[in-house]
Amino acid sequence: MFPALALSVQKLQPAASLPWLSCLKRAYSTSGAAAGTNWFGHVEMAPRDPILGVTEKFLADKNPDKINLGVGAYRDDDGHPVVLESVREAEQRVAGTHFMEYLPIGGLRDFVTESVKLAYGDDSPVVTNGQVAAVQSLSGTGSCRLFAEFQRRFMPHSTVYIPVPTWSNHHNIWRDAGVAQKAYRYYKPETRGLDFEGLMEDVKNAPSGSVFLLHACAHNPQAWTPP
Repeated sequence: MFPALALSVQKLQPAASLPWLSCLKRAYSTSGAAAGTNWFGHVEMAPRDPILGVTEKFLADKNPDKINLGVGAYRDDDGHPVVLESVREAEQRVAGTHFMEYLPIGGLRDFVTESVKLAYGDDSPVVTNGQVAAVQSLSGTGSCRLFAEFQRRFMPHSTVYIPVPTWSNHHNIWRDAGVAQKAYRYYKPETRGLDFEGLMEDVKNAPSGSVFLLHACAHNPQAWTPP
């Protein structure tokens, strides 16, 4: 906290003209290291993510023909990121056309509305009847974290059902939110596809008011998406 504060202020005014800043810097430099050790010495290193570990092994591999299958992003033949032309065009259309103001608490309304239409279809009954509630959040992980807290506060006795397999941090998110979780069947190794019968059986057997975590497309990490 203190270094960030000092850096921000120094950009605006020389430290020599801010005596309180000099005192703050001296206090931090003399006690910061020891205090940091005392404050955070009990914090254990988090276990390595088994999926991200694939990327770590990829980077360490000296084979010139290696392929990274642990990154959910497009790559060219040389392993470099690929940005779709549609994304580049969208950047050009948006750049310089909006004011950089704070968004409403629920996010950019037009973005949320059009995203719901894209996911469900313009003429879907759940859209035309106003049965979908949506807010803008930060990434898939941010969405999960936000809903997990919502579920804990407003659905305290409900259970979240998480697919097998799933991204490992999904379990941590709902666990840290204090929400009970169970697994539901998704992938069927024998057919290398969706275990539709098992999935539907688990949905039907779940108590009313249960929550199911669904991967809308490009299931992570299994990658198989129902047609």
